[in-house]
Amino acid sequence: MFKFFNKIIFSLDIQLMFTRVKPLMYPSRSSYKNVIINIFYSLFFFTFKSFMKDLILFIFLILIDFLKIIYFPITLLFYFSKYRFIELNHSQIGTVNQNLNIMVKKNLLNGYKSIILIPKYSNFSFVKEIFKNLIIIDNNLLNILLLPIKHSQLVSCKSASLDPTFLNANLQLVNIAPMARVYSDYEKQKKIKDTLYDFNFDFEKKMKDHMKKNYPNFKFSKTFIFHHRENYFANTSNLRGSNISSYVPSIKYLLKKGYGVIRLTHSTSKKLIFEKKNYTEINTDLDFNKRLQYYVISKSRGFICCDSGPGAIGSLLSVPTYNTNMQGTIISATTNKSIFILKKIKLRKKFISYKKAIDLNYFKGHHICSNYLKKNGFEIVNNSKSEILKGLKEFEKLKTKKKQTKRQKKFKELIPDYMELKHYKSNIADFFIKDNMKFFFNLI
Repeated sequence: MFKFFNKIIFSLDIQLMFTRVKPLMYPSRSSYKNVIINIFYSLFFFTFKSFMKDLILFIFLILIDFLKIIYFPITLLFYFSKYRFIELNHSQIGTVNQNLNIMVKKNLLNGYKSIILIPKYSNFSFVKEIFKNLIIIDNNLLNILLLPIKHSQLVSCKSASLDPTFLNANLQLVNIAPMARVYSDYEKQKKIKDTLYDFNFDFEKKMKDHMKKNYPNFKFSKTFIFHHRENYFANTSNLRGSNISSYVPSIKYLLKKGYGVIRLTHSTSKKLIFEKKNYTEINTDLDFNKRLQYYVISKSRGFICCDSGPGAIGSLLSVPTYNTNMQGTIISATTNKSIFILKKIKLRKKFISYKKAIDLNYFKGHHICSNYLKKNGFEIVNNSKSEILKGLKEFEKLKTKKKQTKRQKKFKELIPDYMELKHYKSNIADFFIKDNMKFFFNLI
């Protein structure tokens, strides 16, 4: 019974941070207005199950706001302390690491240490075991009792101010490159050696011993970590997905050059088989491997990923990252040794330039709402095998070559400020511009 109660409460906790507003299902904050819109929409179309879910969320929203009044004396104590909470979404690996990366840094920039709530009920409570300098409370009861403070505007870093995907009713971004700006400000102010996300000694030793025993052929200085997101993964749209076969030539290239490749997978991933001993797959659905992925990504020569949850680990740990098949503006490639390549865009079956897409507000919010894209005839085209391989070769050279090309610099200068990728030290792959000049018309 208590387990079921936990499931309901923590599900509502997540829903307090964001909702999908009907009928287009665009992401936005869980305000009374947005929840009421959803309630009336469900009523109008006689969807009883959705109506009950929306009604329960509405009641829970009222309850939490009422409890904020009761909790005010406690909230006031935190207000005058050196501590702040973060409104962490612990439902998915991407949001967990994205929130840890940006919200904790935002609090630090304001002079506060962060208190992080991740209940043991969550699939990601193990994060407490990994980082020695983060204050994480995992007790289920305490997590429930502290919800009114976690969602308090006074003493918590709220997702509404930092989420780069929140849209308004006009499908326009609510926040302008919020994560990139925090990241940039933190990079300017951090100490020479940043210890914020240092691993626990016991965790690091356990992972190191495991790798030595089970994967003795892999030397991290010569090993790349790879993660791929399938089309329609977890019943979502295909906007962020791609085909695993398009990465095979790149993996073969790395193996032939003597590099190791560790692919992060899940239980239903399509397996790849290579004769080389320096290739292996690690199923991160397994409890131990959920932890192991943090270690192998952090120690690797580089991380190859697409627009997927584990990519946020690369950004959190400042690992050189090659982002492929990027559909929007939020990237995990954040360092000066990182690059990215974009998917191409079609409108009513015809390719359009990135400048045209910008003029149509595609990157200003429309790209987030799959229902809107489908309704208005937008399609995205995945990167080809050749494009991924060429980008990989450029990424490989960034270990020693960091200078920004004129094309890359011009692209960064001319894209709008609201695009997150504009503000990071990483660049779009230079070959990608050179090979696709017609798509970069008026942007270089």
